[in-house]
Amino acid sequence: MIENIYKQSISMEKVVVSLGIVVLVWLSTIHFGAPTASNDLSASWIQSLAYAFKHHFQAGVDYLFTYGPLGYFHHPQSNYDADLFYNFIAWHIITGLVLAVIFVTQASKIDSKIDKFIYLFLIVVVLSSFPDDPRYFLGIIASVILALTPPPFFRRSLLRYTMLVGSVLLFLAIVSLTKFTNFVLASVGVLGMAVVSWHSHSRKLAIIIPLAFLVFIQCAWLVSGQSLFNLPVYIINSLQITGAYSDAMSSGFKIMEIKLAMVSIFAMVLMMLLSCLIKPWQFERFVIAGLVLFGIFLAWKAGFVRHDAHSLVFFTFATLVPFFIEYDKGRPIFLILTFRALRYLAIFTALSGLFMVGSTMNYTASNFIGQWNQRIVNNFTTLINLPDFKANQDRIVSNLKQQYNLPKIREQVGRATVDIFSWEQGVLFLNGLNWHPRPVFQSYVAFTPSLITINGDFYANEQAPEFVIFKLQTIDGQFPLMNDNEALKILLRDYQPVLSEKGYLLLKRVPRGQGRVSTGETLLKQEIKIDEPVDIRYLSHQPLLLSLDIRKSWLGHLASLLYKLPLLSLEIEATDGTKMSYRIIPGMTQSGFVINPLILNQADLVGWYTDSALKRVATLRVVVKPEPWLQYFFNSNVVLKISEYKVTPYPVDDTFKQNLRVGLYPMFHSVPYQVSSPSHKASEDGQPVLMVHALGEMRFRVSAGKHTLTGKFGILKGAYSAENKYPTDGVEFSALIQGEKSQERILFKRFLNPHIVEPDRGLQNLPTISFEIEQNAELVLRTHPGAANNPQCDWSFWNAVRIEEN
Repeated sequence: MIENIYKQSISMEKVVVSLGIVVLVWLSTIHFGAPTASNDLSASWIQSLAYAFKHHFQAGVDYLFTYGPLGYFHHPQSNYDADLFYNFIAWHIITGLVLAVIFVTQASKIDSKIDKFIYLFLIVVVLSSFPDDPRYFLGIIASVILALTPPPFFRRSLLRYTMLVGSVLLFLAIVSLTKFTNFVLASVGVLGMAVVSWHSHSRKLAIIIPLAFLVFIQCAWLVSGQSLFNLPVYIINSLQITGAYSDAMSSGFKIMEIKLAMVSIFAMVLMMLLSCLIKPWQFERFVIAGLVLFGIFLAWKAGFVRHDAHSLVFFTFATLVPFFIEYDKGRPIFLILTFRALRYLAIFTALSGLFMVGSTMNYTASNFIGQWNQRIVNNFTTLINLPDFKANQDRIVSNLKQQYNLPKIREQVGRATVDIFSWEQGVLFLNGLNWHPRPVFQSYVAFTPSLITINGDFYANEQAPEFVIFKLQTIDGQFPLMNDNEALKILLRDYQPVLSEKGYLLLKRVPRGQGRVSTGETLLKQEIKIDEPVDIRYLSHQPLLLSLDIRKSWLGHLASLLYKLPLLSLEIEATDGTKMSYRIIPGMTQSGFVINPLILNQADLVGWYTDSALKRVATLRVVVKPEPWLQYFFNSNVVLKISEYKVTPYPVDDTFKQNLRVGLYPMFHSVPYQVSSPSHKASEDGQPVLMVHALGEMRFRVSAGKHTLTGKFGILKGAYSAENKYPTDGVEFSALIQGEKSQERILFKRFLNPHIVEPDRGLQNLPTISFEIEQNAELVLRTHPGAANNPQCDWSFWNAVRIEEN
């Protein structure tokens, strides 16, 4: 009897300790979201998912993305939405608790106490720091493993085992509706459960498991406000976007991180071989190994296709998933030691990669425990003061509404339907407008001809929005009018410019045609080689569309599946001798996009509407970067077609033309008629500035007489910050007068090198410059790179430029 009491005491102690660990894991992984979105790309699409959820948009029909109807809740750092705040908190409290139970229960399957401690330590301290995709990937795999190899408590009772499997299937169904990759991984897990049931239990159970999963999916889909008829459409369109992601979104390559990842993967593969191939064989372990291997593949793609901070996804996942690979403790000691040595190797290399990437965010081996400690204190404090936290978020929203206030646009649009190009949906929401988006609501995601056509068809019929807020934006240096080109061609034909405010151009639908914009006469069609220049200067006097049919070779298909494709660029030489290079996406270039005249930024678009002279194409060629030999990933022949583009700008009067220019540059008192590319709006010391990348210039028309020039200039802080590995070596700023014969008279010149000279940092005042000219001329504000002539981080800007007549 005493022995039984002792055993019960030990058992109760284990329960209490386990509950304490669950609470610690749960409290470590609670997140409360980020401030509401404004003009940030990622924040805007997350906020868009919240809007879609509130307004019952149909996933796969009303919006096409790789996130399902519960996508807003997937991100622990989702942006604040006042209407969904408590739903969001409840989601993360509940899912955090469920995942904590899953992870702690999984710890009971680890034999070594040392390994168990390391596993729980990493769950608490590391996984809580990077809680996005890795947390769900690991939770899905761990829950399936628990269903395949349940702890004794569940094995001893059919009822308890049935409840465990049902709970796992319900969890998998719900998280499947957050992100499509979760759905894919969960489906593979359910298939594994069915295969094991077929092998070890009964065919009846093997059929019930996927059917139950399907029923749970459908119920969750309906509860989310979706129509069952749209579920297959969502899956098909998500497959299309996911399948093209590697080709369209690839970027970055850091060899040391790749090496660490490969060592970690190699170690885990050897672990799986030792687990599965040495007798006694267990069928469940083959299935678990297959699921873990598929999870590694998804984490690899999520981390290294877009190789920036995304690599944290892989390294966080690889730090913990080795504990899901089991071994038989009855095997020879040298095999067990080999297995554990491989586990430690996989974890060590993954942690090394984690700290290598995390160092850019001040997450290092020396401070990550301190950061966790601060986070758990903040989580507890926030949890007991939720109303105060919400009130602070509301204050941030109020401040952002003032900062991004668009009163003229809001007055003009009212409650009419409106869409926004290209990705600043957050600004639209801050102004309380009635969003009516194209299905692929962020243009850079229209990766394929089919997705481009879907958006084009949306704008080609009567369901198109009455207004569009337009700002020409691209990512990764892509050719600006390549993204969403079918919808863009309709915008240029059917939407009339109404006003410009704070850099946003408001367009109103006044159709001048029906259907999608038809391609004009084909002027040139030929097969070209990659890296072969094509001279089209004899066509440069007229508007042109360009289409490029670029196909992958078998090697390219393999690379795209397992990793990613090399980058393709379109190198252009303009008729004035200017050379430029833009990234192109093969799936986007098959549709004809406007190539002539060159509309490369918002200023060029305003110039197109105001009949300003724009650059025109003389020659072009397709190149593969960074090495020419990478062209073997593509078919040797590219089909190039150049066609007439018959759309002309909507006619506007001279007063409106000037208003458009003024709205384009709100940071200036005097408006330039021409600004070199690249240029974009930025902020320095809280003031809006125009970054004109060196070598660059702005041109102002000045009439004869006496004038005074004032303004501010400088170099953005990021160009010389401690985190920048390639800081600026300085920029020369100058102001000059250029006459009819291009004769130049220098009015001002100054060299800034803020990386070395502290007084050169921040906003610099342009001295008051008085000048007189006898005839009309141009005032040029010019920037030139430093001595190394390397403009990579020469982020020069101008502000408050004013030219007054005396």
